[in-house]
Amino acid sequence: MKPFVFLSVLCLFWSAANLNAQKDPKWDDTASRDWPVEAVKVSIPSSSDGTPQMAYFYKAPGAGPKPLIVSLHSWSGNYQQKDTLIHFCITRGYHYIHPDFRGPNNREAAMGSDLVISDIDDAIGYGLSQASVDRNNIHVIGVSGGGYATVLAYMKSKHNIRSFSAYVGIYNLVDWYYESRGRNAKYAGDIAAATSGNRDQLDTREAKRRSPLFMETPVQERRNSRLNLYCGIHDGYTGSVPVSQTLNLYNKLVRDFSGETVADAVPETLINTMVRTRTLPGNAETGTFMGRKIIYKNQFKDLVRLVVFEGGHEMPPGDALAHVPSKTILAIGDSNGAMDNGWVDQLRLLRNADRVINTCISGNTIGFDNNGQAKLNTLKNIETYLRQAEGPLDAVVVMLGTNDCKAEFDGRFNEISENLDQLIEKIKGEVRRNPGLGTPKLCIVSPPPYGADAGLAAKYQGGAARVEKLSEQFGKVAAKKGVPYLDTYSQLKPVFSYLTQDGVHLLPAGQVLLASILDENLSGILGTPGAK
Repeated sequence: MKPFVFLSVLCLFWSAANLNAQKDPKWDDTASRDWPVEAVKVSIPSSSDGTPQMAYFYKAPGAGPKPLIVSLHSWSGNYQQKDTLIHFCITRGYHYIHPDFRGPNNREAAMGSDLVISDIDDAIGYGLSQASVDRNNIHVIGVSGGGYATVLAYMKSKHNIRSFSAYVGIYNLVDWYYESRGRNAKYAGDIAAATSGNRDQLDTREAKRRSPLFMETPVQERRNSRLNLYCGIHDGYTGSVPVSQTLNLYNKLVRDFSGETVADAVPETLINTMVRTRTLPGNAETGTFMGRKIIYKNQFKDLVRLVVFEGGHEMPPGDALAHVPSKTILAIGDSNGAMDNGWVDQLRLLRNADRVINTCISGNTIGFDNNGQAKLNTLKNIETYLRQAEGPLDAVVVMLGTNDCKAEFDGRFNEISENLDQLIEKIKGEVRRNPGLGTPKLCIVSPPPYGADAGLAAKYQGGAARVEKLSEQFGKVAAKKGVPYLDTYSQLKPVFSYLTQDGVHLLPAGQVLLASILDENLSGILGTPGAK
């Protein structure tokens, strides 16, 4: 047994008396059947065995496609269990479904079985067939056993799902069996019954087969999805699921997506500390999540997000659907956007609800074959960039020009603005020819300043004067074409010497500042992240 898991078991033993006296929190009251009249009880035939599976379904009124919220019941609940998310959906005009997927997790047909995955997919299919759904805004959410089911859907669902939000879920059934057995909780018997048919006997192999931690991550299928993992720091003490369940799953996914252990993974020393002390000494995190202090957070690209909040085994009372509907933003740029923790990564952090597609390439230009390479000429590759969206776009952000201002292109300076004009026309033309791209807003962003020649490599000499002149010209081209223009050049120039070492590439503080300027501008164009 790993050291941090052993510690979590010890902690659970120590607090067993207190935990056994607990009652289910209000959101996990499986006896409650308080449903608004707008929610309709429906029967969905199983595509696997024909067994009718019940659900509560809400079809939002009005024309046009709307988001679909798929809310999954907790460990011991079923489709009738009270769910506050239905009220958010009625108020905001979102479609909603609350399926049964074989009810409580205490028998073979339930608890992560193949039938469970099929039932969840059938419920999503039902929503798609009965309502006008924005197919790029399907969102799955669940708490505790619902968090477990949410990650099962992430691993196995056949549908194109924008986000999965799992709160305080269970992802390693073997560990949780022993953790629950140690505190004399009924969940150990539930796991044993579902895996072996005997509440006193665990089938370890079957428990692993039904555990997301041991499943193969569908890396390609989820490249356009986001998995949000949330857990309360006191869970396992004032609740039934140690935070190590969520932290270990996050690390598995980071490794699966990256192919190796990377800096974005949570160090096991921190996992050990959080499980053992229920805090994080020296924690520098700021901000709140649903009104709760953030203890620790991490994110791997635009794929997996982790938040450990001040709380226990719960979904904090707050806006659990703040990330709906999400926007899709295509970023086109050069090395300042392509680098790790560059402006695109920083924009993702600021607009956590949104999908930000990064097509930035180091050395990219608007219309020159930089270093003799056609792949660094955006005019020649814009169709490829747009196709990466694989669906409708809400915005296309273009920040190019730094490499166009290199010394080797000095004699072709007058072509740069003409190339930008052509690029804007080409993007508009592609959008007209391809209705699948939607009607994205196009935003042209000035390149950042250059440093003084004395600090520049030879290939960038004279760039400072060229990029200053180019910034003014870009504003005129954008105005002529009727697209928004963001002059970051003027905002960054007074402090640029503090934001760069080589006079070209921004330091982390500069990337954060640039992303903040972009986010403010995009919020004016698209609305605040997650807003309707």
